[in-house]
Parts: sequence; structure tokens; C-alpha cells
Amino acid sequence: MLPLTPANNYLPTILLCGGQIIDDASWGNYSYPAVDTWNIPASSRCDRITPEPTDGSAPTYVQDDSLPVGRTMGQFIALPDGTLLVINGGSNGTAGYAQRTGTTTTFEAMPFGESLASGPVGQPAIYNPNAAPGSRWSTAGLSSSNIPRLYHSSALLLPDGSVMIAGSNPNIDVNLSTKYPTTYTAEYFYPPYFSAKTRPVSQNVPTTLSYGGNYFDITIQPSSYTGSPNDAAKNTTIWLIRQGFTTHAMNMGQRIMQLNNTFTVQNNGTITLHTAQLPPFPTLFQPGPAFLFVTINGIPSNGTFVTVGNGQIGTQPTASASVLPLSASSAQNSKSANSTNGGHGNSADSIHAMAGLTVSLLVAVVSFALSCSAMGIC
Repeated sequence: MLPLTPANNYLPTILLCGGQIIDDASWGNYSYPAVDTWNIPASSRCDRITPEPTDGSAPTYVQDDSLPVGRTMGQFIALPDGTLLVINGGSNGTAGYAQRTGTTTTFEAMPFGESLASGPVGQPAIYNPNAAPGSRWSTAGLSSSNIPRLYHSSALLLPDGSVMIAGSNPNIDVNLSTKYPTTYTAEYFYPPYFSAKTRPVSQNVPTTLSYGGNYFDITIQPSSYTGSPNDAAKNTTIWLIRQGFTTHAMNMGQRIMQLNNTFTVQNNGTITLHTAQLPPFPTLFQPGPAFLFVTINGIPSNGTFVTVGNGQIGTQPTASASVLPLSASSAQNSKSANSTNGGHGNSADSIHAMAGLTVSLLVAVVSFALSCSAMGIC
């Protein structure tokens, strides 16, 4: 699901990318496919669909920008700058495992062990839903991983805005010696915004958010951003993210919602963000835990853990949508500290275009046994 924002009136739109196109007969049966799937290239096509158009028209798939490379079993992760990361997967084949196919009839002849996919895609890609068509995908400055992440891989956004990547086991059981083995090594992906020297620090974030009701104020001190106070305030977004439950290259229940806000800039550079509660529709962002990020000039704060709703199972109380005061800039528009580099431009568009940007995948020198839902070795 693409970010739910005031600009799109919180209308859910789904983005589908990659996967595999195989005719029904070639899928075979539950034991094995009829064809050698690892030889069939994955699709690079992406489509959007809005399941409930507001004009009453029938839902329609609309082709979007294609992936940089075909990818099957790719996993989308919502990032706190309003973009989407796609990571993991393969360039050929499909999810699953088998010890033969209708074409390769013995296990000894299987070229990748039990894996029905091949060609791991280690190159991350970032999708900007607000970019113009034809320029929504970027791989600039994003380093590749050399660890295959195929069937049973997982990824999860962490509170600091990095992404933990783990798993891969396209085998019926633990297998440490095959071409694509059971993988216990975790990696951390650091998006482009980690190149920033200064990150926002949000103060006074409430522990509980409601569906409608009175707005709340978040304080940003002058030391928490670069550039002019008025520009920083105007280029601020507030994101609510639920990472979802991750397994099998999916984050079930993942949501990203932008909370509406206005601002007041004090003469000393302190910014007060007048922040709306969630829209009074609990079905858009279901009750439960989430992280709140404040993002200034495309640079997010660490996430603050919050509870959405009343913390109880059942019907959630709602109130009228929050009414915000008008934004108020500072006539001074300067501050005494951390104002030397003029900021980083506006949101995801400029942060991905910064010259000399390098982002690396750091391999955690940790081998730990994760649960089945995270590692997927079941």
C-alpha cells in the first residue's frame, strides 16, 4: 500500500511489482512444477490499483514505472521519508522448493538444489510515489549485497530508520552446503538519509494517538535541523508507520500514514509542529503499536513508539477530525546554531540526488537463530 497522505485524502492505493508469469499447466502440482522455473525471468512490471475509487468507477490497474530489474519475491519496506524500499528476491523463478520438476526428473540434476529460483537480486531500489512518471525508481548510491535472499527471506524497518534483513532458505529443511543455503546472517541497510550529519529530535510526542480529536504539539529544537527555520518547518512531514509482521517476503499489516500538521516558528529557531490525530476512520490504520517519525528536509528522526487507539480489542472511539491552527513563520528566519549548510532541499526527491552519496550494506557479524516467522526456515 502506498503512503496514506492528506494530499491523496488518505485513499488506499496498492502498488504491485515483479513476480512471475507462468501459465497454469507449467505450475504443475503441489509436489513440483512442470517446468524448470529457475530459467524463467521474473517480471519487471509494476501496476497501481485503487480498490475503492471515490468517483464510483470500477477499480482499474494502471501501469506504473517498471522495476530497474525483474524481481520475484521482492519485499517492500515503507521508509520514514515517504518512499518505499524494495529488497531481496531473485531475477528468475519463483518461491518454493522441490526435488525435481517435470523437466528435470532427478534431484541430482537440479542445478540449484531444491531452490525453484535463481539469480539473487542484491541491488536495493527505492520508489518515490511523488516523483514524475518515468523517474520513480532509483538505485543511485545504493550498494548491493552478496548474500542471496530468496524464499523465506525477511526485512523489517527499525526505529532508527534502518532496515534489518534476514533469512533465506529455499530448502525443505536446514541445509548449509547447497547453492542457496539456510542463512542465519543478518544485514542492516542504511537508506540515503543516513548520510545526514544532523537528524531531527522530536520532543513531547504523546504515547497514545486517537482517531480524530484534539491536535497535539511536537517541539523541534534549533539543534535538530539545518538551514533556515522557516524552510525547515515548511519541509516537515510527520509519518506514522507500522512495520507489519514479516515472513515470506511480506510485511502483513504494514502501513504508512502522514499526519496532517501546521507549524509555528519561534524567533530563536524552535519549531512547534501542530499535529493532527489520525483521521476518524480506524479501518485506514488499525489500532495497535506504531512508530512516529518527524522528517525534516527528507531526514527522519528516530521513531517514537506510540499506541494507536484505546489499547483495547473492539470498536474504537472516534471524534471529529482535528482542526489545526494556521502556520506561522518567524520574521527573523535564522537561528544561532547548526545553520551553516543551508539544508538538504525538499523531501525524498532531493535527498536521493545528493552528490557523492554512498550507502552501504553492513553485514552484522552476528549469527543468531531467529524465529520461524522472521527467518522462515519452517
